[in-house]
Amino acid sequence: MPLLNPSLKERLEALLAELPSDKLALLVDFAEYLKDREEWEATWELLSDPKMRKDVMEGRRQAEQGKGKPWREVQKRVSRQIDTKGRKGISSP
Repeated sequence: MPLLNPSLKERLEALLAELPSDKLALLVDFAEYLKDREEWEATWELLSDPKMRKDVMEGRRQAEQGKGKPWREVQKRVSRQIDTKGRKGISSP
């Protein structure tokens, strides 16, 4: 999530300081709604792609059958690949 620029942050802080607690509660609920909606929109976009949806369903079936690899193992492998690719083409001084 991008950081607020200083003027927006200052404006928000000033407004928050003046709001009563019942309005703050409404604001928190709305902020949570916006965050959740953004996450759901990203999920919906991915699952709207037929190939992606098929891949997700296949992954779920494999997981239910005990197939596949633990997430941490995949994460380490991908991190190593990124590190290796990042170093290619970089010459030492």
